Amino acid sequence: MKKLLKILIVLLVLAAIAVGMKFFFFRNDQATTAGALISAAVTQETISTTISATGTLEPVDQVEVGTQVSGDIAKIFVDFNSKVKKGQVIAELDKSKLQSTLDQVEITLHSAEIDYQYKTNTYQRILALSQSNSASAVELEQAEYNMNTAKYALERSQNDVAQAKLNLSYATIKSPIDGVVLKRAVDVGQTVAASMSTPTLFVIAKDLKQMKVMADVDEADIGSVKKGQKVTFTVDAFQNETFTGKVQEVRLNPTTTSNVVTYTVVINAKNPKLKLLPGMTATCTIVTKEVKNAVAVPVKALKFNPSAGTAFARPENLPPPPDMGPGGFGGPPQKGAKKGKNRPPKLDGDKVWINLNGKIVPHPVTIGISDGVNVQILKGLELGDSVVVGQESIATQKAKGEKASSPFMPGPPGKKKK
Repeated sequence: MKKLLKILIVLLVLAAIAVGMKFFFFRNDQATTAGALISAAVTQETISTTISATGTLEPVDQVEVGTQVSGDIAKIFVDFNSKVKKGQVIAELDKSKLQSTLDQVEITLHSAEIDYQYKTNTYQRILALSQSNSASAVELEQAEYNMNTAKYALERSQNDVAQAKLNLSYATIKSPIDGVVLKRAVDVGQTVAASMSTPTLFVIAKDLKQMKVMADVDEADIGSVKKGQKVTFTVDAFQNETFTGKVQEVRLNPTTTSNVVTYTVVINAKNPKLKLLPGMTATCTIVTKEVKNAVAVPVKALKFNPSAGTAFARPENLPPPPDMGPGGFGGPPQKGAKKGKNRPPKLDGDKVWINLNGKIVPHPVTIGISDGVNVQILKGLELGDSVVVGQESIATQKAKGEKASSPFMPGPPGKKKK
């Protein structure tokens, strides 16, 4: 009985040693084995490159309405936001002075007409007398001179009357276009002086359903901006709504502010609901390049670098990728490489990593444009392929394993210990 007990104790000790060794080597294997690979599929995406700019909204067509004569504002018929038609009277100047000037030049004109008629008759009489030698040549010459002088005075008076009538018409200010009054710069009784320059009385926008953004683009980005490119923009008043437009013009005149050079880009935008108002600040995104249905992978796939302990494969059984030659993915072994070392094959240029049953291999690719999230693949991959984009850390993998084998986790139902 004692002998059997000793044998049982020895067996228990051996079992404990075996369990301890297994646990020890299991932990050591976990500490030296690389984490699990994270893969992503090759998909079709719309990839675009963009630049950012800010600008101010303005009406596409707007005119400044002024006056060509000086005077006092007598009447105003419109106000801010008033809709006007072409030819509609929107204001009037005091016409009393202008009317008085017209009356004076008309009197002068009437006097010039009488004087011209009198001197013309005199010339005709002296001309008839000179033909019968009853008037001298000097008298005839003087009469002709007087007649021509009166004629020129008459023409001058006629021009003065025409100018006075025109000035009087300028006192009635009319809208030159159909549109909306954006600005009224005068009030009734205010004096406007047009001696040096034409004062602006009103600003009228032709159609607020068509707007333009005057965007300032940095000199580093202006080279990629072209006419016809698509633009999206937002305004502070409608932060959750995106508006669209197109580049209409890239102006060549630079603007320098605090040593920063910018160029003005004119962007046309439709405004059917009249949400966009003149003067709003627009934050613009100009799409400089766009590829639809592009074969794409996440940018992380090209930035992935395997960690120490990762197993590398040499898939001679797979066909070589484009432009790689008959040597396969890794090509011939590196000169001087030591046999048995876990080293990845070297590739020049852009590459991604492919997971082959837990072992990875580099795969060459030719890339196109990138939007910072996805990158276009021009050659080397097809839809449905899978590439490695990351690798779990040892701590994460260990935590998952401990969670799965925790004795405190409930077991599957229906099983009872015997």
